[in-house]
Amino acid sequence: MEKMMLNLNSLATMLFTCDLHAYKDAVLTFDEWINVEKNLKVHGLSGPGCLFGLNADELMDILDISEYTSYKIVQRMKTMNVFLKHIYEYEQKGIRIITKYDEEYPQILVKKMKKNAPTCLFVVGNLPVEFEGISLTGLQTVTKKEKGCIKRLVDKINNENKWLISNDCKGVDQEAFQYALHHHGHIISFLCEKMEDKAMEYKRYIRSGNLVLLSAIDPIKRFTVTHAIDRNSYVCGLSKFQVVVSSKINSGATWFTIMHNMHHNWTISLVIDNDCFGNQRLLEMKTTPLYVKNIVSDMSFEMIYNENKKEEVEEEINIDQMSIFEFIGDANG
Repeated sequence: MEKMMLNLNSLATMLFTCDLHAYKDAVLTFDEWINVEKNLKVHGLSGPGCLFGLNADELMDILDISEYTSYKIVQRMKTMNVFLKHIYEYEQKGIRIITKYDEEYPQILVKKMKKNAPTCLFVVGNLPVEFEGISLTGLQTVTKKEKGCIKRLVDKINNENKWLISNDCKGVDQEAFQYALHHHGHIISFLCEKMEDKAMEYKRYIRSGNLVLLSAIDPIKRFTVTHAIDRNSYVCGLSKFQVVVSSKINSGATWFTIMHNMHHNWTISLVIDNDCFGNQRLLEMKTTPLYVKNIVSDMSFEMIYNENKKEEVEEEINIDQMSIFEFIGDANG
């Protein structure tokens, strides 16, 4: 079992931002923590570990933060022993916590998502330091033909020694996950609920190094739509390519995540050219097509992308076809 090796910057980040269900002292909000990190850099301090040497007045004066933010930092420092007790209990269950100040943290998330990357990750299994991930997304209902495509795609992922990035959803993702699991694939599954149950269910594959579980929230917390949306964005952040097997226009988490990704460019979407209306709409929006002949070929995902990608052409935007993200961005200048 991997052990947590804490450095001061990582410990401070965990202590002040990790919202453990069993630890009642108020956590810093995402925006509060971003502001703290920014002000640490402005004042030439080496990192969050420096917070341990400051009292409430110094925190407000040096970091220019609110009295309430300062209070929360001081209060958590006073009860740090309680926090450490809880993370020790998780470690005994095989769950450890890492932050972007740890070598194990996937730096690709920081590179792609920048300040939107999760401050802490709960991990079960041996997370590789470097990897290239590919995710599959689609609807919860999967046709026989789509199942065949999914198997071919997972075989291609395995043959290229890449990792399948899963979001633990029914339908397309679950088909890919189960097939990869039973065909010696390597999988990183990003969860937003039931981490302990999943760790027990798949402990054989975790021990063999074929499966790693990640979560950005306390494993004991229940499912929420907000957590699911965040999880889907992190899956995009971990993926070099995301294959869209099926989609439905303006409906469900799949479509929302695809639109969100198109705005932020976290990953490259490869959209299967099939009779799915959602996919056809995405191809009209200049996403890169993925043809059946590509799926059954020996071409790598990189080769397929380079062959099929479309040249970006400046076009007059029809406001009726703008995504909500494009509209907001345009309105804000």
